[in-house]
Amino acid sequence: MRVSVVVPTYNEEDYIERSLRALRNVGAHEIVVVDGGSRDRTLEIAEKYADIIESSSSLDSPAKARNAGIKLSTGDLVAFIDADTVVSTSWLEAIMKCFRNEKVVGASGPAYPLENDSLLIAPYIFVYDILVRMTLLVGRPHFLGFNCVYRRDFLERVSGFDERVRVSEDALLSMEAIKYGELKFLKDMSVYTSARRLKTRGIAESLFYLFYNGPSVIFLDKPFNYYPRSSESPRENRKGERA
Repeated sequence: MRVSVVVPTYNEEDYIERSLRALRNVGAHEIVVVDGGSRDRTLEIAEKYADIIESSSSLDSPAKARNAGIKLSTGDLVAFIDADTVVSTSWLEAIMKCFRNEKVVGASGPAYPLENDSLLIAPYIFVYDILVRMTLLVGRPHFLGFNCVYRRDFLERVSGFDERVRVSEDALLSMEAIKYGELKFLKDMSVYTSARRLKTRGIAESLFYLFYNGPSVIFLDKPFNYYPRSSESPRENRKGERA
């Protein structure tokens, strides 16, 4: 099996080199960078590590970028990592071992803070480990877009991520995936991801996403700012912020 890793970017010069270097160090078979029209050194840095690079201002949301990456990639498995996320040394090995089971269609793993801040460890374990395991346990998995992997045939069958929503396209995909096979949460498929979104949003907005948007997605299939099938997809935040 070959694993392609899709990395959406937009003005990520401060983070992307560390992310791509880690992917190369663990032996990622193919790295696909899909850029939304960066105006900084993101693409210049990406050229040193990526196998495939696509850049267009029309790729202005994580869902669009990831879907473009699926089409550009060639691996049997397609993984997704954000530009401010660094994979652990056991990340790829955990994926390869898990997908030897042909019943498995998708997988994810825990996330820890990229920043050296002990105050972030407990919230990360709660949100990016315990809560994710709980959603999988109740059959409504909420796998995170900055650390997930799926079989290509499944992604092609469902046309990838839902581009009609502003947030939680990753959770909607994992809840669809469980209908097609087994999903696994792998402790060794761990990553380190930046807390910048938490710091940018602040406590109030973060709690809103956790206690309103999260349950709405898990139990009603409706994230905040849900756009029904008859509506056109909204133009996403150009910085690619996610749920």
